[in-house]
Amino acid sequence: MSAFNTSKYIKLQSEKILERMKKFPKLYLEFGGKLFDDHHFSRCMPGFAPDTKIKMLEKLRDKLEVIVCVCADAIESGQRRHDLGMTYENYVIHAVESFKESGMSVNSVVINKYDSQPNALVFKRRLEQIGITAYIFNKINGYPHDIDRVLSPKGYGANTFIKTTKPLVIVTSPGAKSGKMSVCLSQVYNEHAHGNKKAGYAKFETLPVWNLRLRHPLNISYEASTINIDDVNMIDNYHFEKYGVVAVNYNRDIEAFPLLQNMFRRMYGKDIYYSPTDMGVNMIGFCIEDDALVQVAAKAEVIRRYFETICYFKRGKVTTDAIHKINVLMEQLSLKPSDRAVVTPAIKLKEKTGKHSAALQLPSGDIISASGNGLTSASSELLLKALQKILGIDSKIKIIPDNIMQRTMELKSHALGEKKFHLQIGEILILLSSSSVTNELSAHAIESLPSLKGAEAHITYMASEEESHIWRKLGVNLTQEPIVG
Repeated sequence: MSAFNTSKYIKLQSEKILERMKKFPKLYLEFGGKLFDDHHFSRCMPGFAPDTKIKMLEKLRDKLEVIVCVCADAIESGQRRHDLGMTYENYVIHAVESFKESGMSVNSVVINKYDSQPNALVFKRRLEQIGITAYIFNKINGYPHDIDRVLSPKGYGANTFIKTTKPLVIVTSPGAKSGKMSVCLSQVYNEHAHGNKKAGYAKFETLPVWNLRLRHPLNISYEASTINIDDVNMIDNYHFEKYGVVAVNYNRDIEAFPLLQNMFRRMYGKDIYYSPTDMGVNMIGFCIEDDALVQVAAKAEVIRRYFETICYFKRGKVTTDAIHKINVLMEQLSLKPSDRAVVTPAIKLKEKTGKHSAALQLPSGDIISASGNGLTSASSELLLKALQKILGIDSKIKIIPDNIMQRTMELKSHALGEKKFHLQIGEILILLSSSSVTNELSAHAIESLPSLKGAEAHITYMASEEESHIWRKLGVNLTQEPIVG
């Protein structure tokens, strides 16, 4: 099912970027949200592929080059992209390689907001050793409110001016709060200082969608996805005062807009943008073809984020403020955790068996549930049962013979001294692969793994990072109860 016209979006978004390039022959374009692997938006917008934005940029590849920026604090703390299981450091390198594979020129990496974090310097050396040019931009005290300081030789003027050669410079990052806008405006400031009076800035945006209502489920899904950084959707008061039109933006862009407005007034002697919405390029709202389907998908994502948040809280990654906020968002959409179809079957099976359990809904709508047993974990057993269902074979027929699993368990417990007396999902996949050489059923099971893409699953415990990562790699949207496994 598709709710979104991708070809129309690529056409309209490309045209709007080219329009901005006519206004600014040197355009620094900040990419809000994820450029590669935008699984969040693809879940919320049926028909939008995770690589849609990069396909759009490929049409402009001859006109652009890329700067990837990352916050020094994120490097210091080892922050990860949880959807991919990558640290921000590794994602930066992954992004550089992906751009190059797409035929796009990568200028450099900026390590932003530097304030003596030692790991930032280590990462800079690592980048340089593999042939990637890297710069350090220091933290600017008072940013963005102390405008006189920011727009001075002690602010943007203290940053290295990165020389670029293409008319369009894409500035992207592994995640939010990496300082993309700051890098763009620093470059524009220094372009003007070096005599280029025609450099400018715009923002490529996906969420929130400015021309949908404030509390539209799609916009609420954005707030749910940014619980840990306290992004809040707001009415753009600048836009309303100028045009009398209600537009949705979010707190950080609205907060930073006075800096951009003052900077452009000083450079051009007039206003270039009258609102945060003006500076954005976002044609998403014009390409939705089935709003009802979008609302259903966005609500499902809010529930997924609810489970993610309560597990984050259990692990100490967020505070009670995050719990309060996600509960408010659930209430605003009249949602309950049990609205997720796989939650109740998993919980009921656990109550019945007294063991960790799991449930999975295939894209066909069929729901399978399973509990852990003496050989397999709940996730492992669920995977095997799901493959049996996809292959249409009797549940009594084993895809992996019990004797193979038993011998593997003996190796784990006796030879390796492991105390976990069940096979994890990664081990099951390895056994499937190895047994597929001689077992035709296992070979068919391996071939059927792509059929799991888009499935929904729920488990009654908090999975390990490895287990969660495997489900993600299989394309399964997993939620978990906040219970230590």
